[in-house]
Amino acid sequence: MSLLLRIRLSLMMFLQYFVFGIWLPMLATYIGKDGLDFTLEQTGYMFAVYGMGAVLGPFILGQVADRYLATERVLGLAHMLGAGVLFMTAQFTTFWPVFLGMLLYCNLYMPTMGLTNSLAFRAVGEGNQSKFPGIRLFGTIGWIAAGLSFGAYLESDTLGFLKPFFEVMGAEADFPGFLDKWKSMSAPLLGSLHDLLGPPSVRDCIRLSGLVSLIYGLYCFTLPHTPPTPAKETDPIDKKSAVLECLELLGNRSFAVLSVVAALIGIMLAFYFACENPFLTYLGAAPSRVGAIMTIGQIAEIPAMMLVPLAVSKFGIKNTMLIGAGAWATRFGLSAIGQPYWLMVASIALHGFCFGFFFVVAQMYVDKSASGDIKASAQSLLIFLIYGVGSILGSILSGYYRDYVKIPQGDGFVDNWQYVWAGPFALTIICMIIFALLFSDKDEIKRVAAGDSPSADPAA
Repeated sequence: MSLLLRIRLSLMMFLQYFVFGIWLPMLATYIGKDGLDFTLEQTGYMFAVYGMGAVLGPFILGQVADRYLATERVLGLAHMLGAGVLFMTAQFTTFWPVFLGMLLYCNLYMPTMGLTNSLAFRAVGEGNQSKFPGIRLFGTIGWIAAGLSFGAYLESDTLGFLKPFFEVMGAEADFPGFLDKWKSMSAPLLGSLHDLLGPPSVRDCIRLSGLVSLIYGLYCFTLPHTPPTPAKETDPIDKKSAVLECLELLGNRSFAVLSVVAALIGIMLAFYFACENPFLTYLGAAPSRVGAIMTIGQIAEIPAMMLVPLAVSKFGIKNTMLIGAGAWATRFGLSAIGQPYWLMVASIALHGFCFGFFFVVAQMYVDKSASGDIKASAQSLLIFLIYGVGSILGSILSGYYRDYVKIPQGDGFVDNWQYVWAGPFALTIICMIIFALLFSDKDEIKRVAAGDSPSADPAA
């Protein structure tokens, strides 16, 4: 694999998750009491939009990319249309217009997560699958850059969200000098943005995401050509439909177990995004700094992703994914304890190891399990399970569950964070038990670790 190809794919991943990383971590603040002031139930439904967008969208665009239109063109069109929807949605302030706008956008965005995976796997080739975590790592870097850059946009005069990092590193005395350099370098760009958008606001997370989405959509048309595999007139219906052919993979017990556990883990992922923001605010974090603090999880993805090839070769797919799920369980368990503050912030790093060791390894397993003509649809199935089924249930339940476990205080009720986090902790433990007992595909594990093609996949 050439260096130029790796750079192009890495930039694709960077922009893919930069777009997502601007608005999702700030959504709770945007629609919360300091923003649009939606109710807890409405907040739960708002966090379900990206899950709902992973229900039909991935299968439709996956089918298009596998059978009718080159993947890079599908990506470009989806992101350019999504940019227009975001610009429109940013103008609304009431629940239903915002909800429907974000729902439409997520039906365009969520499928592209699976499509970027399938495009990258096809571009690097079967023999270079171990290179994928290093390429996907730039998606993590993009997410981090989004959180930090939007934090810098909101606090451009003080960069208050960065000061704790300088304090932790023992470089507090260097912060004023860094701030002066930042102001001199950023003034022209930020001045133009302020003239265009007005004074900085949390609401801008939607508009700025739309701007980046437009730029990314144009870039997608320059990605490696990834043509579809058209069906023949003589093909049976399950061959004409990449979706139906992909669903046949569920006949394999290990693939089916992975699918169920992935959906359940998706519930916990939704809990994390819906609850971590207000939890940090409850602990004393400034609302404008929460997005930056949450990037700790993505920062931890960097070493985790670099360790994925080594972990897979040494421990195998099953044990590597169990390690990832174990990190998730530990994270929720510590949050249920709820103190001290430094430990709650530090434990966010465990999110990075769960994502790298569980979700990225799952993507590698799915790519190896699927034949060459349905890889986009197979990756879309995984997105559907994690961000569709799991996220819809998790996001909606998070609002109702938080409301149900509230405890009285004074004249009202407050969140019972110990019970809020105990729920996903217990569910993660159940997932680990199911996976440990029922997932067993040692031959497939060896093939993935070695980078070879599965024997059941003659087309790959």
